[in-house]
Amino acid sequence: MLLYNICMDQKRDNLVFVLDEDIKFDSAEWAPGNYPLHYHNHFEFELITAGKGSQIFNGEKFELAKNDIFLLRPIDYHQVTSEGITISHIKVKPSILPEWIIQKLHSFKNPVVFHLTDKQFEKFNFLFKMLKDETENTSYSKSLDIRYTLVETIVTMFIRLGMENTSLYDDSVPAKVIYFLEKNNKFTQKVSLDEISKYVGYSKFYISSIFHKQYGITIQDFIINHRIEYAKKLIIETDLSITEIVIESGFASTSNFYSKFIKYVGCSPLKFRKDNK
Repeated sequence: MLLYNICMDQKRDNLVFVLDEDIKFDSAEWAPGNYPLHYHNHFEFELITAGKGSQIFNGEKFELAKNDIFLLRPIDYHQVTSEGITISHIKVKPSILPEWIIQKLHSFKNPVVFHLTDKQFEKFNFLFKMLKDETENTSYSKSLDIRYTLVETIVTMFIRLGMENTSLYDDSVPAKVIYFLEKNNKFTQKVSLDEISKYVGYSKFYISSIFHKQYGITIQDFIINHRIEYAKKLIIETDLSITEIVIESGFASTSNFYSKFIKYVGCSPLKFRKDNK
């Protein structure tokens, strides 16, 4: 099931799509028009099979057409303008990917878009269709589940495209910060800028400035975003009290949690639980 911020203030445009499965496959036709600016808390690989349009990746516009494949990572803000696009999506939780893959994906510069040759497109399209079939087929036992192998194959092929052009790789400070946080699951733990700066190798003032310049939000806001998403998941999927959820999601106090939740989601935790239950 894909969860949305259903009580989000409509004036806010940074919608967060929360993936509840390890792997999800979708195919869709986007009607002509503009779609809202948003980001995900998962990795998403999108293959355009027909039509054309454009995406704005972290403030940079990029034209898209058939044979294009692109990557969306956690915190990649993007906005779609469609002139009639048919697209296949693969959405993947970071937790199922090997560490080396996550590190490579975070090392790409923006935007991560490849214009495939016809032969390359055929290969990716075939693998996407295989994953679609596997996702829809529930008759196989877990021991025969090859979805994870297919996803790793697709992602490895994607990374290989990037390795052909070293200028696409980014060994930047923001990429290292995000990798450190995801690798060590620091989102629900107390983490300081001093700890992050020690790992990255630069002063906390420098990494804060560079991170904000690239993504438009602070490192702390990035961490809070992830804590809020985890709290939303607990609110919907468990019967934990709000006090227990505050502790589990890493907030210092109930009052701080409530103020951040209302700011980011647009309604109180109790209303969010009521609307989503």
